Amino acid sequence: MTMKYPFVEDTLGKKVAIGTGLSVDCMTCRHSAVLDVAALARRLGDDYGCMHWDLIKVLHCQPCRDAGRPDRNLHFTNRAVTPDARR
Repeated sequence: MTMKYPFVEDTLGKKVAIGTGLSVDCMTCRHSAVLDVAALARRLGDDYGCMHWDLIKVLHCQPCRDAGRPDRNLHFTNRAVTPDARR
């Protein structure tokens, strides 16, 4: 992948290529998880968007869903992958 500037990291494929990650936090029950971006890209496609409004359509909080609470009150955080984790 050639770098074009300004670089916009707006798809799952770009996140995989650059080596960054995502974490998600439920604002209702405080449950949190680190997402496997490569698995999401395989499941949804490399061209699928990685912005909040793209991901909120396909992800939910399972503990909130099981308890009957609103399960899409999610907050996403970009994560830089450290050089040790890239190996």
